Amino acid sequence: MNNFIRPPVSYPASVVFVDDSDSYLDALRRFFPDISTNLFFTRPQTALTFIRKHAREHSLVFAPASAGLSEVGLERFVETSAERDVLARNARFSEVAAVVVDYDMPGLSGVEFLSSISNLRCAKVLLTGVADETVAVKAFNAGIVDLYLRKTDADSANRLVHFLKDARNRHCSEAGWLGLGENGLTYCDPRTRKAIDTVVAAENIVEYYWRPEQNAILMFDRAGKPSVFLAWAENDWIAQAEIVADESGPADLLRRMAVRESMPVFWPHLAYRPGTNYRTVTPQSIPGWDDAFYCWSRIDSADVGLSTQTFSQWRSDRIQQTHS
Repeated sequence: MNNFIRPPVSYPASVVFVDDSDSYLDALRRFFPDISTNLFFTRPQTALTFIRKHAREHSLVFAPASAGLSEVGLERFVETSAERDVLARNARFSEVAAVVVDYDMPGLSGVEFLSSISNLRCAKVLLTGVADETVAVKAFNAGIVDLYLRKTDADSANRLVHFLKDARNRHCSEAGWLGLGENGLTYCDPRTRKAIDTVVAAENIVEYYWRPEQNAILMFDRAGKPSVFLAWAENDWIAQAEIVADESGPADLLRRMAVRESMPVFWPHLAYRPGTNYRTVTPQSIPGWDDAFYCWSRIDSADVGLSTQTFSQWRSDRIQQTHS
């Protein structure tokens, strides 16, 4: 049985809000102020056109996983199809992660609206009044909606905020690479994910992607500047040190790695290679996990290794288009 895992991926995906009431959409804008990824429509047909263009089909096709010996001594099991690399898709920020629709709209009810996009892979939320709740319950039980909220409930906006955050997280997770075996496993541990959250908050990170060939997480901050996050458990330290030793690497590097004094960043490579530059960073322990450490380091844009549009660039382009 294949033991696939999904290491962390996060980026700002889009949410579509549909309501014929401008005043209610204005109220929602206070909770979802980023107009580049929160899109508000008063015309259902216009919203449907956008959603059908930018939402994924339910039938996601995953590339077959294959084993690759990326570095001497480190066997890595990863997907190998370039078409599955979310970082190579500049349209990823336009992808619709969730749709929020009012039930009571002229000409097309919210249930009819969501039924018409049942083949699309996005979270679906129905906003109702008190009189519409019976219909909403039936739609939920039929699998047409994932959540229904009464507009008049005092906590409806906060519930919507939390639900859409989770919906975006699920959307991003499904878009990332699959790992198999130990590749990426350290990053899936909840203790590592907390360390990632710490770095994200401290360094103003808005998007990050686990990269299988480096077994590292490539990050971009709000200004589009790249950085790398590494997390190594005990087995990772051992494997990396063995490669340094086998390649007759620096004895001082081995000594500092052995006592966890330095954590080398070999990006854009997976491990040590003779004659290539690397940097060392003081590792931080992962709370609650013996002999597991992480580090974070900025890198040059030229070292990213592929051509991609960051959220900073995409958002700037969207704003210019809006004002042109």
